[in-house]
Order: sequence, then structure tokens, then C-alpha cells
Amino acid sequence: MAYKAVKYKLNSDGTIPSFLYGGNDGSNGNWPNKIDGQTGPQDSWLLGIADDGASLPADQAEEITSKANLVTYLNTYTSDWTQPDSSNPNNEVAFDQDANATYFWNKLDALNS
Repeated sequence: MAYKAVKYKLNSDGTIPSFLYGGNDGSNGNWPNKIDGQTGPQDSWLLGIADDGASLPADQAEEITSKANLVTYLNTYTSDWTQPDSSNPNNEVAFDQDANATYFWNKLDALNS
């Protein structure tokens, strides 16, 4: 068993699914949000880490099996995103999919070690 990177949707009542690491206490590292033109947050995909050994409901979650797959997924919707410039937080730079995926994947690896 292991913790898994997942894209998931919120429960129908807007709460965080119990299969996520940290459960409903907000510490599960939800990151980032893909809004597919839907009307409510329950229709949006989020990225997070599923608990060690969690069962993933097919209609609510999909495992992302590698950092490369995460980068590919991020590339589908973050091309126009920006983030603070690490050398000058008053400036914004293009969102770095690879660096953000590495940060996320390192967090996952630390949980699994």
C-alpha cells in the first residue's frame, strides 16, 4: 500500500472526500483546481494525495501514476497561469509546471518513505 497522487472531485455537498490524506481537516494539500466550465466546486477537478491504501471511487477520483503524467496533466490547463517570482514576489512569472509537479511529487515521496 502507498499514498497516491490523485485528481479528484469534492463530495456532492462540497466537502473534502475522506479518502484524501488529512481527511477533512484541510491539511491534505489540495492543489490546484481545474475548472471545466462547470457551475459548482463539486464539478471541478482538484489534485491531492490519497491516504495510504485508500479506495478511490471511479466517479470521483483518478490516480496519477508518475510525475511525468502530472506534468502532462498540468500542461492541459495551466498554460496561462502565473505565479509569484521567487526572486521578486512583487512580480509574476509563468507557472512552472515541472517545478510545481516536482514539489508535489517530493511531498508524495516523503509520505511513502
